[in-house]
Amino acid sequence: SRKVFGQFVFVILLLLSAGGGALAGLVFVHSANLPQIRQLMEYRPDVMTALYAAAGTLIGRFALERRVIVNYSRIPRVLKDAVISVEDRHFESHWGVDVIRILRAALVDIMEWRKAQGASTLTMQLSGRLFLDRTQKSFRRKIQEVLLAIQLERHFTKPQIFTLYCNQIPLGHGNFGFAAAAQFYFGVPLDQLSLPEAALLAGLPRSPTASSPLFFENRLTM
Repeated sequence: SRKVFGQFVFVILLLLSAGGGALAGLVFVHSANLPQIRQLMEYRPDVMTALYAAAGTLIGRFALERRVIVNYSRIPRVLKDAVISVEDRHFESHWGVDVIRILRAALVDIMEWRKAQGASTLTMQLSGRLFLDRTQKSFRRKIQEVLLAIQLERHFTKPQIFTLYCNQIPLGHGNFGFAAAAQFYFGVPLDQLSLPEAALLAGLPRSPTASSPLFFENRLTM
């Protein structure tokens, strides 16, 4: 019995060692050509260009990405709570990757035999949108997204990451960031959002076109 038990433990340790080595190899291979921290520190998002007449009158605003930059203090609590509730409930406590969420999503996927749930944290979504092509669905891209998320968490505070997310996320119709979306959809500045409006905007990143307030408004008027 002792001999059999010893052989069993040896096989388990061997499998764990092989798995750890394979994982380390994957991380090494897929970490090649990742953006460095210097690029993260120097990131500057595109903003709208305002055109004024000689008298100072605003003629118009032009941009490929309609964005209004806001700092953390200008993001209302109602929007912070809505975004964290919808996108990443453990945002304040994880280190870029939510292991429990990944395991839960994997279990649901196996039980339903399809990709039923996503497991990307808010930080992973941000890192993917900043530096990767998120339309590319591959194991390599997911590993790179995880590594970038860990870099972000190591060198930026939670408020800084959340602010970057709120200014960067696409929200449909050429709007990027919640401040631009609040003005476009509801005609109000970010700090005047109501609870229903904040909840609607928080759900837009998952499907900006299908969940667009303009989409529902057009259907109601038909």
